[in-house]
Formats: sequence, structure tokens, C-alpha cells
Amino acid sequence: ELTQRVRERYSVSELPVLLMTARSQPADIYTGFLAGANDYITKPADALELKYRIRALITLKQSIHDRLRIEAAYLQAQIQPHFLFNTLNSLMVLSEIDTDKMRMLGEAFTSFLRISFDYLNTGEVVQLSHELELVEAYLYIEKERFRDKLEVVWEVEPDIRLLLPPLSIQPLVENAVKHGLLSRTIGGTVRLRVVRVDRGVLVEVSDNGIGIPPETIAHLLNPAMKEKGGIGISNTNRRLIQQYGQGLSIDSKPGKGTAASFVIPMK
Repeated sequence: ELTQRVRERYSVSELPVLLMTARSQPADIYTGFLAGANDYITKPADALELKYRIRALITLKQSIHDRLRIEAAYLQAQIQPHFLFNTLNSLMVLSEIDTDKMRMLGEAFTSFLRISFDYLNTGEVVQLSHELELVEAYLYIEKERFRDKLEVVWEVEPDIRLLLPPLSIQPLVENAVKHGLLSRTIGGTVRLRVVRVDRGVLVEVSDNGIGIPPETIAHLLNPAMKEKGGIGISNTNRRLIQQYGQGLSIDSKPGKGTAASFVIPMK
């Protein structure tokens, strides 16, 4: 029963479970594996065997942890060609009509590329300012491209010094803009909130776009999901769970919008 509860939050690779039991009948072993256990050992256990089984499972967990971090950095570095082409086209148009705006867009584009390829994205944590710089550059570019179709609201409390997993805010913002707002002809508003709360610091990205169906949310937040779609959201959720024991919270109503949030606990 405990293993089943654990599997509701963690996949078999993210939190391995080793059963140590005196019940060694095949039916008992099968029951343990069906509940989500990775391995088992019968009592009385040999100390050396137990040690090496534990070491193998810890190595598995660490390798998955590393893979998720590298995957997030890889996803950010795989900038979609149409985003590049459209931004370059915007720069070319502005070069003919407004060189000051062209220069500002060029600076934002340079900042976006620099941070997207930064080696810090493969690390455990980064400064909040590093993450917000990437988000700000991305939103500036999209705002220049779509003008009145996209409204951006920032609610970031000053003087918040915080370490958080890299690329944990950008996928939420990008998803809100691309899938929540720009899929509507009239566009909409994306709002970023970073505020202090009792439990730590709340990070919330909301939009008034098309919303997400409940079954899609359940799929994205399922730790055992097969990653076929929405991989940025799923990756972010799993890394947050690994780091803090709790992942994303997504509240959405079709046609009304979506709010995706997480809390970084403060020591």
C-alpha cells in the first residue's frame, strides 16, 4: 500500500523502492512488483548484497535526474526554425522603418539566444534573475511580432533572491503564449507573478486563452506518462518533484484560460 501511494507521485525511475521482506513466495513477489517496487530482497538479507542492490537503484535514480536536466537544456536549445525566421523577418522590416526598435529587438534576440545556449541550463539551480532574463527576452520578441494581439503583465516582487531549477518558468510562459493565446485570433494576456507566500515563493504563469482539457492536464502531470507531447511541461513538473517533493499545479477552464504555478520553499 505504501509503494502504491509512492507511485502516485513518483515514477519507478525517480524514486526506486526496494522491498525487504520475509515473504518470498512467487505470488508475494509479483504483488510487490505490481504495486510498483523496483526490486526485492528476502530476510535474513546478506549485507553485501543489500548494499549493492541499493547502490544500483541510487545510480538509476541519479541517471534519470541527470537525464531530465539535460533534456530540459536540449529542448530549450532546439529553437524552432519558424521562431528564428519570423524574428529575423521582423528585424528586416524594422530596419526599413524604425532603427531604434530594430536595435532593441536585436538586443532581446541576442539575449534570448545567449541564455538558451547557456551551460548553466544543465545545472541543478540558477538565480531567479537568470530565468527571468530569458523570459523577458522571449516575451519582448513575441510582443514585437504580434503587437496588440499579445498583452504582457509582470507582477514580480522586488528583492526576491531565489535559486530554482533552470528553465522552469520559460516552458510555462511559452506554452501560455503559443497554445493558450496565439491560437486565438484575438490573442490575449499572459501574466507572470513571482510573489512571496507563507510556504516560500510562488511562481505563477496565467493566461486568458483557450484553456486545457482536464484529461490533458492529468496526462501532463502524470509522473509515469509516456512523453509523446507537452514534454516541456512534463519535464518541468518532474524536475520540480525531484527537487522539492511537489510539482506543478495547473488550473484551467476551457475558453477561460489557464494558470500554471509552483512554489519554491524558502529555507
